[in-house]
Amino acid sequence: MTPRDTSPAQGTSQKITAVTRRDIFDFLRSAEGGWWGRLEEVTFLESLYDLDALPSTDSRRPTARGDIIQHRVSNFDWEDDWVFEDARFQLLEGPDEFLLAFLARTVHPAVQADTDQSARRVDELNRLLAPDGWALRAHAFLSGRPVYTPVPENTGGPLIALPLRDDDASKLDLVLGQTYHLLDEDGEGLARDLVRSAKLTLRRDGGIFHPMPNDNWTADTYEAVITADRALVPEFTTAVTDVIWQRLATVLKRLEREDVQSLVVEAALRPFPGITQDWRHQDTDPLTPTNQARRERKSNEGYPTADDLVFASRAELAVYHVLQELQRERPTQNGMAILPLASAKLRDAGVRSPDFTVLGNGRAVIIEVDGPHHYGRTRKADDEDRDRHWARCGIHTIRIAHEHTSDPASVKERLREDLTRTLFPPR
Repeated sequence: MTPRDTSPAQGTSQKITAVTRRDIFDFLRSAEGGWWGRLEEVTFLESLYDLDALPSTDSRRPTARGDIIQHRVSNFDWEDDWVFEDARFQLLEGPDEFLLAFLARTVHPAVQADTDQSARRVDELNRLLAPDGWALRAHAFLSGRPVYTPVPENTGGPLIALPLRDDDASKLDLVLGQTYHLLDEDGEGLARDLVRSAKLTLRRDGGIFHPMPNDNWTADTYEAVITADRALVPEFTTAVTDVIWQRLATVLKRLEREDVQSLVVEAALRPFPGITQDWRHQDTDPLTPTNQARRERKSNEGYPTADDLVFASRAELAVYHVLQELQRERPTQNGMAILPLASAKLRDAGVRSPDFTVLGNGRAVIIEVDGPHHYGRTRKADDEDRDRHWARCGIHTIRIAHEHTSDPASVKERLREDLTRTLFPPR
């Protein structure tokens, strides 16, 4: 059914309560500009209703079209909000579809010229509609401006009772869970997976950031803090963090925590090791990684593993799987070995643990997977110095950007070419 069908159809819903409807009408009354925007009222309504099929309330006019012209153009004796409680248009007591289509029309680019004002109106309408399970979402663009359509909101899952206090650990975990599901629905797989193992807290920003005009900062401003395993922190790039914050901010706003205005990601503190009184006489745990992954903790503390090997990040694990494929493609009599995070003592550079050392054909090559932290000027210089030390040993270094590991096929072609040139050159 569409609102232009002037009689209610079977199967239409009425989940939006009278309380919500009257709140919406109050908001539209106070909003800048009339509900009809830059259109004439008849033009606005005829896109939603068959005005020539609806009856008139004035004996001088046969249809609703003439009725509106008589009282809003000729006499101008109806108030601007006349349509909200006119039973013919079914906005107050009719099926949800009538009201939702009407609201979507009020923010259509043909009606509302100011895109920013339209977005602010959508935000407020969504806040009012949310308890009844509806929202307006952009589904297309007209001349670069969003066109909104009503969609049912997923209101399943545990409710989070208000108020949401700073120290409500269990409620904050539900907030993170709702953020997780929003990311999942939007296809943000990497951000979703990172959120799964994280912890959310709220804290005052402590005045660290100096307020600027119009930035909404106050002495009571909060920041959301996601605490993640130290090995995963490099995965929280600026782009990923922004994606998470967009969904998290939506949840917090609905829970009336608009004072939370930013998101930071921090590494979890490493737990102190458990010891006993005779710790001086205990043997070293034979299961503790030494040369392999000497910088990383045991696998049950968050680092990705495969084949009883430990990796510093999921990006390195992705490269390892690509190297395994290339390894299987090598002939048995001319294979190669893969050494993740194998430590080595260099003459003037101390102990180094490259991400991968690959051996084959009596040769060796180093592979480094560069995370976002490698792009700073200082770190880049350190990397060049590290590569120079390996070059003095006659070993070439291959560097792979962290973000490229999301495309294993491309990484595989790159490594096949580089390993063939360095380890297995044609004779």
